[in-house]
Amino acid sequence: MKFRFLNKTIEHQRFNYNPMYYDERKERIERKKVQYKRLDDGSMTEEERRDLLKDHIRENWTRGEYRQTQQRSSNLRIILLVCLILGLGYLIFNGIDEVDTIVEYLF
Repeated sequence: MKFRFLNKTIEHQRFNYNPMYYDERKERIERKKVQYKRLDDGSMTEEERRDLLKDHIRENWTRGEYRQTQQRSSNLRIILLVCLILGLGYLIFNGIDEVDTIVEYLF
């Protein structure tokens, strides 16, 4: 009697799987290439040209909004750093004795 099942090694299964992911930026670039090629060929209708112009204006608008939010956050950081430096300068030049009296008064 052969006990083949006791001596048999289990092999792993192999799959031919290629992971795919969605790259919105790449698809948008490909779509723009096709649109501009059609625009150069002259095969684009008037409605498609309007849509292309609307997309262009929309992208510029959102880019401007992003720039404004980045500028605001940068300005806020600068203001906070200046306030912190001024506060530390005040403590250094006026001495820590006044700070001790303020802390004792609060607690």
